Amino acid sequence: MNRFGLNVLSVVMVLPLLAGCAVVDRVAGRKTYNIPSTSMEPTIKEGSSITAVLTMGEYVPKTGDVIVFEVPKSWGKAGTRISRVIGIPGVTVKCCDNKGRMSLNKQPLEEPYIMESPASTMDFGPVAVPQGRIWVQGDNRGVSLDSRSHLRDGADGATIPVSSVVGVVDLARTE
Repeated sequence: MNRFGLNVLSVVMVLPLLAGCAVVDRVAGRKTYNIPSTSMEPTIKEGSSITAVLTMGEYVPKTGDVIVFEVPKSWGKAGTRISRVIGIPGVTVKCCDNKGRMSLNKQPLEEPYIMESPASTMDFGPVAVPQGRIWVQGDNRGVSLDSRSHLRDGADGATIPVSSVVGVVDLARTE
């Protein structure tokens, strides 16, 4: 028995039983999600599972992060989605330059992860990403319903609150 009244052998025997449970994932600060669409291909295949490191309300956005987020009410059906962070607070997002690339603050964004060029089939912007919000896009831009789909709602409607990010995908742990 240890100082917590636990027999080490008992803990070792019970942990494998809990390994698939969300409780262990949450204790470890991770959660597994199944991917129901092609919006993040080729990076994450439809039908695969991903593991996200839970943010617990402490997310500092970085361009290129793949995130799981709560869908804003204005975007329609409630739930979670997965997308890539393109624009962080204070950045101006625009598409596309003469080579079909996104630009951030008038600088081209290299995106080796997208399904195909151009970075978007629709030109837009410039859009200033408000403080406390982020601009997100899927890697398979031809099918992804992301910030571009909500441009008619202005910058606040096209972006999502940083506070709605629930996890950052651990790309090393995709199946």
